Amino acid sequence: MPDRTRLLSALAPHRWVLEPAVAVVLFGLWLVTGLPFDLAGALAVLLYCAAVALSRVLPVVALEIAWLAVLAELSEGSSLPLPHRLISAVAVVIALFGIASHGGRVVRWFGFGSAILWAPALAYLFTVRGDLKFPQFGPVIGGYYTSQGVGLLMMSLLLAVVFVSAWLLGFLVARQRATATAGPVPSLLLWLASSGGGASAEEGLGDGPRLVRRLTRPQLTFDIAGAVAYVFFCLVADFASSLVPDDSGRSTFLVLIVFAVAVALRRMSPAVSLAIAWLAAVVQMTTGHNILVSDIAVLIVLYATALYGDRVVRYAGLISAGIGAFVASLYLTLTSALAQGYFNLLSSQLTGMALQFAFLFVVSATVLGLSWVLGLLARTWRNARASRHAQIAAELDRNRAEEVVVVEQERTRIARDMHDVVAHSLAVVIAQADGARYARHADPDAVDTALETIAATARSALVDVRVLLAELRQSQPEGPQPSLADVEQTVEQVRAAGLPVTMERRGELDGLGSAQQIAAYRIVQEALTNALRHGDTTRPVSVVLAQSGGSDGGPGIVITVRNSMKTPTPEPLATGGLPRIGHGLPGMRERATLAGGSLSAGPAGDGFVVTAFLPVVSGVRA
Repeated sequence: MPDRTRLLSALAPHRWVLEPAVAVVLFGLWLVTGLPFDLAGALAVLLYCAAVALSRVLPVVALEIAWLAVLAELSEGSSLPLPHRLISAVAVVIALFGIASHGGRVVRWFGFGSAILWAPALAYLFTVRGDLKFPQFGPVIGGYYTSQGVGLLMMSLLLAVVFVSAWLLGFLVARQRATATAGPVPSLLLWLASSGGGASAEEGLGDGPRLVRRLTRPQLTFDIAGAVAYVFFCLVADFASSLVPDDSGRSTFLVLIVFAVAVALRRMSPAVSLAIAWLAAVVQMTTGHNILVSDIAVLIVLYATALYGDRVVRYAGLISAGIGAFVASLYLTLTSALAQGYFNLLSSQLTGMALQFAFLFVVSATVLGLSWVLGLLARTWRNARASRHAQIAAELDRNRAEEVVVVEQERTRIARDMHDVVAHSLAVVIAQADGARYARHADPDAVDTALETIAATARSALVDVRVLLAELRQSQPEGPQPSLADVEQTVEQVRAAGLPVTMERRGELDGLGSAQQIAAYRIVQEALTNALRHGDTTRPVSVVLAQSGGSDGGPGIVITVRNSMKTPTPEPLATGGLPRIGHGLPGMRERATLAGGSLSAGPAGDGFVVTAFLPVVSGVRA
């Protein structure tokens, strides 16, 4: 791949040489056919080759020159040989591809109209003025036999199919190149068709339409093996049924090989596969074959256009099914009439031919349309399956995201608990240690009491911290969780630290759930801790736990913690008189909110009041 990238990068500025080189090759083929002394033929070929050479750099001029070449041939009275006609048709195909690939929108659609108009013109040059003659029988209209008119019509249809296919491939190349972005090296076909003039060889493809799809090695191997199996099956079937006469074996084998190429490319490039299938059908009809076993490739290609093609290719396959049914029915009807000599009695056999054409058209349209519809159904099923997989993946991602959110919320809760435990315990320990230090000379027994309180507080804090750390390691908490009954122990610890606390219970307080009880315990603990650290420790703190109807009319519990501040201040302060907002007040509000309640805190006179409401869980109260 790196070697290929470097090679394409080196050749990228010289891509404009491709079309002139092809034009030189076409002119050389004209010389090889032995026609260099025909002035009219030489002028026409020069114009066709000039259209090919300028189709990339000047598509407008190329279109005009191609029209001049066609008009020059139509105005020429002499008949030119068949090799000249073939070279001119190939030149028109290449020029149409280049004009559709590199022209603007207006020029591109003028090219499409030109493809439609050039088909009957070149068919006229091939049949009426050329060497490709149809049998002359039937009524004479305007000096021409009816068979010649039928031959002109068939040739016009076949050339229109070839020209429009070349234009469609160029259109798809232009559409894909318009969506190209920087990225990996595209397919060689797109690289050759890309605009020259120093374009990078690493023109990538975005998420837009793709003319050539990148296949994995197993997919490519499977498609090639399928094409080989298709060839083997057709050869065996033809040999077994003796459908192939000896004098037409070469043309039949050629049709089979072209169809096999279309089958091999059906998944890599449905558009190219469709164009090649049309080419094989044209070769089959121009060589005089009727229905062959190899025609099942048409069904395979139509199925692939509906299954793998984008919107344009998909509808091109549908249109091809309709046009193919019409052309095949007309061809089979005419060949059947020719074989039975109906043209000698055209007036009496016209009704039978029309009925035969209608029957063949209905059957052909049904078979071709059914293959396309099956491909569309397979595409719908594939998209539905991909949508289900995407939905499942999205649900998994959502579940993972919810799990991450839950884990984060749990870690936040544990962090709050850790803050409350550590802050409360350290506040008690510090207060006891300071009190013991001041009282050791006057009251030595107070030192022992303080040390006992410090030890008990530290042990309790250690147990709580271990429980919280265990919660970090496991999804379920270990050990007993604090409840409303443990508030008395917290009050006693704060009293032992030197802060007078009065506690009062009002009403029945046994209707709280576990989450509400933990929240009530932590709110009281945090409020007393902040009162001990930042409030006036010489004045008592009151804690009231009261049954209440709730602010919204529902049953619940109201927690009120009131303490005195050290120095009155007109500014709103945090809990306990702290002139800044730390983690205590937001943590208490968050706990109350998560428990379904509410909390308010702020100065009230010369004190600070924390009021929380926690609802009773429905069904808990007896």
